[in-house]
Amino acid sequence: MMNAGYNSNYQIVQAPGYVMILTEMIHDARVIPLDGRPQPPAGARQWTGISRGRWDGNTLVVETTNFNGKNPFRGASENMKVTERFTRTADDSITYQVHDRRRHRRGRNPGPLKCR
Repeated sequence: MMNAGYNSNYQIVQAPGYVMILTEMIHDARVIPLDGRPQPPAGARQWTGISRGRWDGNTLVVETTNFNGKNPFRGASENMKVTERFTRTADDSITYQVHDRRRHRRGRNPGPLKCR
């Protein structure tokens, strides 16, 4: 999830076995399975990677790998692995953290995101 400057709105929907994150800016829908399935083979690659999610208490943890290496965002490569953590802290707030293990550093932590 990135701030695009405008139209940076996200819709998060949970269904049995899945979470979907819809980005308003480019109408991209990330459908994230929560059933423990493994990542696909290394040859299966997408622009925004392939995500798998799990619950850690009340925090949704999403790990994304299998990037195709063609996305120039912040030095992204096909070997990048990103971990995102979404924690609902109030009825109208989610704390979001992201970590890029390839760079061995914690990335953006914008703090609470307002929900409607």
